[in-house]
Amino acid sequence: MSSAAACPSCRQPMEIHSFTANTGQPLELDICYACQGLWIDQNENLKLPAQAVVELFGLLHRHRSDERRPLQSAMACPRCTRSLAQGFDVVRSGRYITYRCSNGHGRFSPFSAFMVEKGFVRQLTRPEIEDIAKRVAVIHCSSCGAPVDIRKDAACPHCRSAFSLLDPKAVEKALQGY
Repeated sequence: MSSAAACPSCRQPMEIHSFTANTGQPLELDICYACQGLWIDQNENLKLPAQAVVELFGLLHRHRSDERRPLQSAMACPRCTRSLAQGFDVVRSGRYITYRCSNGHGRFSPFSAFMVEKGFVRQLTRPEIEDIAKRVAVIHCSSCGAPVDIRKDAACPHCRSAFSLLDPKAVEKALQGY
């Protein structure tokens, strides 16, 4: 692992992790464990073969208890330093947030969004949210770290992430697909 570009959120150096793309070429992802995010250059997420996704999932899991920093409201591209624009992508397992460079250099994706994208995490249904709200008033958003009162908010009021759950059945189904 070598030093990488600065994290779009905390501006600390990210770690580079090498994988082999589905084309056989080397593929490097920049990871910030403190902000819990991945810098994904142009379409690298689509070039990850099944083995690399499983390997990356394990790597993120090993760092699950590392220090966490909330995502900053203003983030900059590590390649050109222009502001990143918040947007959404949709896959079968739900809608997830990404932060894209307007110059097309790539995107910053929180770990939680990557997990939704790859099918390891599913979004909670309204009845599930209501059931949890009876027992727990405030949770912390897995995308930005902000406190969320699930009794009154339908999504994170800070970053608009939908509530999601690491569901063992979803993980099993995703792993079968990989």
